[in-house]
Amino acid sequence: MNKAVYSHTLPKASESESNNLSVLILYLGITFVGYFVGSKLRNSEKELKWTNKVQFVMIISLVFIMGSRIGADKQVVSSLGSIGLTAFILTFFIMTGSVLTVFCTRKLMKLNKEGIRGDD
Repeated sequence: MNKAVYSHTLPKASESESNNLSVLILYLGITFVGYFVGSKLRNSEKELKWTNKVQFVMIISLVFIMGSRIGADKQVVSSLGSIGLTAFILTFFIMTGSVLTVFCTRKLMKLNKEGIRGDD
């Protein structure tokens, strides 16, 4: 009786894949910490006026960091023209589709410009 032994090993993750996983775990950890801190502060009676300033600073920091990372990527910078054209075309068709959908829905629901049902 000859038993075949199958051994299968998973391919090792590349360094960039394990780095991406580490960054994902870091983001999820920060998200959960923020959720728990926020849930505790939400139940507080006092007004938290300082949170607006913290949010503003964090958003400005995020935009700056994202801009510097994108600006440092030569491939992105060299293809800004085609990225801009693609963004413009997508935006045009999305907005046109949204306006047409609202127009057709209003006609089907027989709503006038003010959103009031008109009697025919």
